[in-house]
Amino acid sequence: MSDLVLFGAFDRHNYGDLLLARLAAGASGGRRVHFAGLRAWDARAVAGFAVHPLPEVLSDLTPGGYDLRHVGGEILNCDAWTTAVMLLDEESAARVIARFDADPCARRREAVRLLGTHRPLPYVLRRRDAPGVRRLEFAPCGGTGLETLPRSIQRTAFTALAEADEAHVRDARTRAIFARRGLYLPLAPDPAEALTASKLAHAFRARAGDWRARLGAYRLVQFAAECATDPWLAALAAWLESRQEHGERLALVRAGAAPWHDTLEALERLFRFLSPSSRAAACLIAELELEAIGGLAAGAVEVCATSLHLLLTARAFGVPAVALEREPQAARKLRAYFGTWHPEQLFWVPGSICRPVGRCFVK
Repeated sequence: MSDLVLFGAFDRHNYGDLLLARLAAGASGGRRVHFAGLRAWDARAVAGFAVHPLPEVLSDLTPGGYDLRHVGGEILNCDAWTTAVMLLDEESAARVIARFDADPCARRREAVRLLGTHRPLPYVLRRRDAPGVRRLEFAPCGGTGLETLPRSIQRTAFTALAEADEAHVRDARTRAIFARRGLYLPLAPDPAEALTASKLAHAFRARAGDWRARLGAYRLVQFAAECATDPWLAALAAWLESRQEHGERLALVRAGAAPWHDTLEALERLFRFLSPSSRAAACLIAELELEAIGGLAAGAVEVCATSLHLLLTARAFGVPAVALEREPQAARKLRAYFGTWHPEQLFWVPGSICRPVGRCFVK
């Protein structure tokens, strides 16, 4: 039986990528599994895996004796600069952004230096990037912003998926981007949609019970740091208070601690806009472990989030979910995914009531 290399962005803290890695490992069919990323990171402290750099993993495998599966996520438009910054700690990320962000050529050179690869989409492998691979696969993945990238990068994604033995995309927008170039890829829902409730039901429900015992009834709130302007936070606080039932708490959590994801500082700023009574009933949860975050979503009375995988976890356990948006149509990934599979999904945008996303169609 061939070894299985699982390759993905689970080499830094992001709830969705850790979840995808866990689900992919559970569907490995008993094969020996290797977890490969762009850097070494021991994620076992947050219920992930010991991840090793891809070249190191491949050097230990027999040519023709392994399959490689991209585990999914929004990898088809995650360019080298974005990837390089996400893999740094916050202090280092701030330093390199200040130094290189205004200079595209310098950004590219720094990304190559930091990542050790010239691939323009570092989490996307063409067949030649994995010497000796037997099967090259893409679990359902997204690339809703691919058309905003240079054409050379778009060609890289096209080539990689065209060469794959199996490839699915998870939303109609991504499928349409490839279809316009003549590559017609099958649609399939994100692995978290299909597998979370069956593969992680026991673990997430157990943690959900722990959270309910500790917090009572609570509404779970998560949002990306990029949303956290003062006007947005003020509007969010007012909206959350309008929905708050007597005795219900607000639980604030991060779905990703890597740069350009969530920050404790952004969550803390929300407290300033809550009334004294709501502030007293709110709690900031610093927990980053996979099952703790999943359990929070499974045990909530409602989940309000910008994280696709936190929203999908809520849906998997029958918890009402509202997608938060910085401004109308800004949440491109969420709009594309829910427009494909769940057009009834509610969105909250400052100054508007919740409204369904509407369905996406592919010609």
